Amino acid sequence: MLPTVGLLLFVTCTTTLFNLFPTTATDLKTYIVYLSSPDHQTHETEEWYNSFLSKVASRSNEKPVMVHAYSHVVTGFAAKMTPDQAETMENLSGVLSVMPTGVLQLHTTRSPYFLGLRQDSGLWKDSSSGKGIIIGVIDSGIARGHPSFNDDNIPAPPSTWKGTCEGGGCNNKLIGIRNLINGSSSLDDEIGHGTHTSSTAAGNVVENANVFGLGNGTGSGMAPMAHLAMYKVCDPSGCGEADILAGVDAAIEDGVNVLSISLGRYSPARFDQDHLAVGTFAAMQKGIFGKVVLCDVDENYSNEEKGYAVKNAGGAAMIITNDNVTGSSISADLHVILASYVGYKEGVEIKKYLNSTSSPVAAILCGGTVVGLKTNPEMADFSSRGPNSISPGILKPDITGPGVNILAAWSYSIENRTDTNATYNVVRGTSMSCPHLAGIAALLKSKHPEWSPAAIKSALMTTAGQVNRNQDPILDERGLPADVLAMGSGHVNPQKALEPGLVFDIQPDDYIPYLCGLGYNQGQIEKIVKKKVSCAKKIEEAELNYPSFAVSLKRGESKTYARTVTNVGSPYSSYDIKDYSVPKGVSIKVGLRNDDQVLSFNTLQQKQTYEVTFSRDIEDKEKGPYGQGHMTWISDSGKYTVRTPFSFKFE
Repeated sequence: MLPTVGLLLFVTCTTTLFNLFPTTATDLKTYIVYLSSPDHQTHETEEWYNSFLSKVASRSNEKPVMVHAYSHVVTGFAAKMTPDQAETMENLSGVLSVMPTGVLQLHTTRSPYFLGLRQDSGLWKDSSSGKGIIIGVIDSGIARGHPSFNDDNIPAPPSTWKGTCEGGGCNNKLIGIRNLINGSSSLDDEIGHGTHTSSTAAGNVVENANVFGLGNGTGSGMAPMAHLAMYKVCDPSGCGEADILAGVDAAIEDGVNVLSISLGRYSPARFDQDHLAVGTFAAMQKGIFGKVVLCDVDENYSNEEKGYAVKNAGGAAMIITNDNVTGSSISADLHVILASYVGYKEGVEIKKYLNSTSSPVAAILCGGTVVGLKTNPEMADFSSRGPNSISPGILKPDITGPGVNILAAWSYSIENRTDTNATYNVVRGTSMSCPHLAGIAALLKSKHPEWSPAAIKSALMTTAGQVNRNQDPILDERGLPADVLAMGSGHVNPQKALEPGLVFDIQPDDYIPYLCGLGYNQGQIEKIVKKKVSCAKKIEEAELNYPSFAVSLKRGESKTYARTVTNVGSPYSSYDIKDYSVPKGVSIKVGLRNDDQVLSFNTLQQKQTYEVTFSRDIEDKEKGPYGQGHMTWISDSGKYTVRTPFSFKFE
């Protein structure tokens, strides 16, 4: 359910790029100013930033105002200026670009058990349930005092923590709260979203977590022993990009290990024009695992209105049927009257029945919470899909995780209860998948503190599953087998990710030739990586050491790409390809640079490189635009399996 991209993860969102500085506007607007990194900076950063504002002040009677001075995410600052001042600013020496900001939108009791997490065994035991790891959540605030954030049995935060607790109310679980919204002082979570994502990622163990008695059980986050830090950047009006960058900047300064950011908007943007992409790259450079998620925003909030209409017309209940797009995806929503949500196929049958009789009869029975469905996991209709529009040579999404009907902490009672602060809600969306993956990443970081963000991402991807609990292929909302453009590597398997055997590692500087190959110039790349760069070396997207392949092939064409794996499994081990699949008309050949047919290791952290050649038959008659496949390295002991998915675009 996640599209995702040391971890480089990008929200595919954008601001309008034409008419950036309309001359008719006089109101102050918020812009982010990106500066060239100085070779030898001898002055205070904020003083240096203010010097740029003073140079444009004369362009208007309105005085420019500093909003945020960034220290880590970018070399630059956010300021309120007039469009004329912004246009003048962009022409100053040392300024790379000036971009207006937009507003992004915010896009569980059973999850740990469903994912195979058990208190006394496996990943929770091996990782001490995330003990010592700090998860920073960039969101809408948090409900201090909620039982999910009690610090029972939680040790003090590590000495690396440098954050603060604005307004008080912190403890060893919730170790920091900061409000980064310019002009706002409220620390409350008016929306509930930040409380929900925080408890999903790292909520402590809570008994009797439920909503209206449904889903009742012992609730906890993915990393119940981890610490939480909340960076409030969202309110009911949305999430300002300048404030989001300030939140990431503060999280880096404070010393978080994992970032959970569940934000998004509609349209994709180039990396250098995506403020959040720039900020999360800086986090990756600091070794922080981030999960940024693209959210497909649902604008249909009419179920409540439908309920009132039915009620006002004298109806006792209603049945809501999905269309053929949403398919079998079912949402657990609040309703003003008794209601049942059914999938598209079920809806068709109900309509047939309605048309077959003049006196149709219906009964809705409340059967409580149903658990253990063998068809789970399934892909939801709202889950982000590939292909990757910004970098087509990188397969997206990366991986999927739980995101439908997730019960977690909420900042207020949706049951109108005033006798408890143990309040919960059931929510669905890619926002719910994000904290699941962030919490699992915290567990892996706790067990393997030396792993880079890219290594953690690789471990999650190469060990993911492609079948449901019936051992049948994972289905999409249409009831068809989900393909790689729907689920990427597959559904996360935390226990297997603990011991992936091999990982595909990527260092921050490895992205420079990749960005050069995408056509970014040196100034645009400097804006992202915060240092002088050279594009003397360029690589194709598919040459990045990524744990998947996205290959474009014409008839009769062959392409060869290399991958380097690092041994994190058994010191003495070898791996052979015993499982692979490609579309009809496509062939693959795997070769090692030492002409061997197996990957052999005699020590941990040893690296081996192999090449994969993809060839398409000159007479291939494949008419579909896309195809898929995979290859799997299996260790001689059978303990480790390292699966790499393929996506093909046929030209």
